[in-house]
Amino acid sequence: MNNIFSGLYVGLKSLETQRKSLDVTGHNIANANNEDYSRQRAVHKASYPYTPPGLSNHGGAGQFGTGVELETVERMKDQFIAGQIFKENQTSALWEEVSRGLEKIEYIFNEPSESSLATAFNDFWNSLQDLSNNPNDTAARNMVRERAYTMMDAFKSIDSQLVDYKASLNENISTNVDRINLLSDKIANLNKQIVSVKGSGQNPNDLLDQRDSLFKELNQFINVQSREDEQGNLIVSTGGMQLVNGSDSYHLETRESEKESERYKDKIFYSRTDTEIEPTNGKLAGTIAVRDDKIDFYRGKLDTLAATFVNEFNTRHKEGYDKNGEPGQNFFEPIEPDPEDRKQSAAALMKLAPEIEAEDGLEKIAAGSYSEEPAVLKVNKVNADAVGDFQIEISENGSDYQIKIFNKGETEAITSTTVGEDTEIGFDIETGSFITDLTDTDIDFTLTAQDTGNVNIGMENNAGSGDNANYLSDIFDKSDVVEGTSVDGYYRTIITSIGAEAQRASEMRGNEEVLLKQLNNLERSVSGVSLDEEMTNLIKYQQAYNASAKYITKVEEIIDSLMSIVR
Repeated sequence: MNNIFSGLYVGLKSLETQRKSLDVTGHNIANANNEDYSRQRAVHKASYPYTPPGLSNHGGAGQFGTGVELETVERMKDQFIAGQIFKENQTSALWEEVSRGLEKIEYIFNEPSESSLATAFNDFWNSLQDLSNNPNDTAARNMVRERAYTMMDAFKSIDSQLVDYKASLNENISTNVDRINLLSDKIANLNKQIVSVKGSGQNPNDLLDQRDSLFKELNQFINVQSREDEQGNLIVSTGGMQLVNGSDSYHLETRESEKESERYKDKIFYSRTDTEIEPTNGKLAGTIAVRDDKIDFYRGKLDTLAATFVNEFNTRHKEGYDKNGEPGQNFFEPIEPDPEDRKQSAAALMKLAPEIEAEDGLEKIAAGSYSEEPAVLKVNKVNADAVGDFQIEISENGSDYQIKIFNKGETEAITSTTVGEDTEIGFDIETGSFITDLTDTDIDFTLTAQDTGNVNIGMENNAGSGDNANYLSDIFDKSDVVEGTSVDGYYRTIITSIGAEAQRASEMRGNEEVLLKQLNNLERSVSGVSLDEEMTNLIKYQQAYNASAKYITKVEEIIDSLMSIVR
């Protein structure tokens, strides 16, 4: 019932409401620099009025207001923008990991630099060029061997660093999975608290901010989806498997592969159902992409280069003869890695042949060649007693080559034949005839045409010949050795590919950062604390509080006046 004392009640309620509003404003100001905090707003409403006139009420003006009350403390949050931020956090983290991984791979290859593989190739090529000009020089031969050691060390260093980086990423995956499990536990614990607070009819604003912050961080690690149930629980899942359901959380775990070929390739399992998880976004997806795709791809390219180089170099080396006139042997140990053992990469297995490493190994370097131009015509001396100097004329005959053989200095051909490209054919000096059966014991030497031209060949071992050393150096920049290109060309393709991928990843990372920044700015425009606005609210609530206090004072004066009349 409205009476003289109702004014005190109205004034007291106003004081309490303004004080609580000041508390909300102060809470906002205190969290102005908290990026995970969502601004809160005190929502006022008129309290329930007195009932309409009735038998027990006077029939005056009708309902009378009873003042104001705090209806709720509202959390300012745009859920749509928040959902976009969660999603973009996943993609941004993915590209950040891929970009960082490719930058590390670029650093491992370390091009260009004085200690890079390209520099080692160039130094080895220069040493072979020097040897072709000075085949009898011991210093030149020693330089070839030393540069070969340097080149192999460069191969092994890159391969070793790639393996170490792969192991490091594998450890990172285990660490990230542990963090995911911890975040899931924390979200589940907050779910329990939030449901309890909501059950009492209150808004758990700060708890919701904490949960959103944890979920935002969780999005950085793995692709997750979420929904909120009627009680206020946040249900979190990945790939259709729940990580959080109410106050319960379910963990992921990493397991090592039993196969040696899958070393440093730990897999992620959902422990509740023992199901393998394959992340498609977030840090885990980016780390796995670098670990399993990028590193293995470029390590495989390096292995292809190493294995092909060794095989081709040995083949050419065996086509020449050494300082003692003996046929060349393997320069490098043949590479035969075990496909089931990823530790046995071709690059890691590179080493010189025992004959070259031996004390007299310098003499075993096959710098000489029976052909002045081995790149045009390969010559393999079969009969050690064969002698003679010849000129070979090679011309095209359709898709084949026509080979004419002359005694050196003569214009009339001894004989001629037609063979396919890279087809080996024997020659008998005594009969002056070609022999197609390479098992025939009458063969003195064999010829393999690789291009057109006129080539001088000699069966006597010339200690001053460096033609084969020059032929060996062609591997780097002239011959189609590795997948249709030279060694240098193939390696430059690897480096270019890494650079292009790194640049693309960096651009994608930058694009995601810009987009995420825009979304965060949009969110802060809704949820962020504006100190100017809060200062305005502070003055507004303070003035309302002062006015309410004056109102109570006036009501007290009226009551005092009434009481003095009664007295």
